[in-house]
Amino acid sequence: MPPITNRFNYLFGAKEDGKPVGPMNGSQGSPDHDAPPDRDEVQALAPHECKTAGNDVQVCAPVRSEGRGPRVTPADVAMAEWARLPIPAPQVRTAPPRHKGGLVGVPEWFWVTNWRSLSGRASAGGVWVEVTAVPQRMTIKPGEGRQTVRCPGPGVAYDRSKPVAAQRTDCSYTYLRSSAQERGGAYRVRVTVLWGGTWRGSDGSGGALPPLSRSTTFRLRVAEAQALYGQGRP
Repeated sequence: MPPITNRFNYLFGAKEDGKPVGPMNGSQGSPDHDAPPDRDEVQALAPHECKTAGNDVQVCAPVRSEGRGPRVTPADVAMAEWARLPIPAPQVRTAPPRHKGGLVGVPEWFWVTNWRSLSGRASAGGVWVEVTAVPQRMTIKPGEGRQTVRCPGPGVAYDRSKPVAAQRTDCSYTYLRSSAQERGGAYRVRVTVLWGGTWRGSDGSGGALPPLSRSTTFRLRVAEAQALYGQGRP
């Protein structure tokens, strides 16, 4: 059987081992290392993506990429911008003011003063995205026991010019005992705001981003106030 040449320029079918042949005339000799690879050869060696067409038959095609390295997607850029977005820790105010201390039996009001949305824009690899972060809810660990206060929003600022009976808040906690026996004579309060995010890409894609949280911790002194129930304002 006479030898035949495959597309990698090796002989098969000869009595001796296959040897490289010249790229043009089929004569034996050293392979031409300077010659560019054949397009079919490049596709044969490149990564392929295969799909089953039925009856266990797979159809494969080379995976094409733009330029070198993996293609950057808007989702990739969005996740990177989400990690860089300067989402702040909550700035918390209380009534009674925490520098003066709270009172046993009197609701302690909490509210966040920097509750506002943030946005950012980034681009890479020829695509751009817009990312928006929105504060969604707040939780308060008052430091007394294990109870947690959950607030659907930033809370309500207390107005000292109005009577107590005329004001309402959905974000307060009433301490039942003083903080005198706590370490440092104060409760350790932790306020956490949960943020949600969305993104929109230059190709019309978009979606939600994984939630993030930011927290603030402070000390709050609470004194006995049995003689003050029903008097004054927080």
